[in-house]
Amino acid sequence: MGSNFYPASSSPIKSIQRGNASSSGTVTITSVDTSKTFVRSFSNGASGSAGINSNEAGTLSPASYNVSGGSGNLTGAGNWGTYSGTRSFSGGTTNLTVAKYGAYLTNSTTLTVDGACYYEVVEYN
Repeated sequence: MGSNFYPASSSPIKSIQRGNASSSGTVTITSVDTSKTFVRSFSNGASGSAGINSNEAGTLSPASYNVSGGSGNLTGAGNWGTYSGTRSFSGGTTNLTVAKYGAYLTNSTTLTVDGACYYEVVEYN
């Protein structure tokens, strides 16, 4: 987990601290006045799995091929071959769970994140 500190000049914004977290935990930030600070965050991850259960049917058969060359050397003559037939997939399900992770201030120097996310701590003057 990392954090960057951006001092602002001639602005109502006193500081902006940005970073990203790859997992849940805490991030130590430069001290802020919690009454003049807000946190923005957005998720950078998902949980669960994506899979497909399906049936596969059909055949593919080589229709033609031509490899030229001798003594282990292939030349430009020849082709990759073609296949005839049909393969099809049917049925199946997908199970995917998207997780929403975020961040919040625990105290003036600690940001708590509940999973992979980007965060921004903005403090006003």
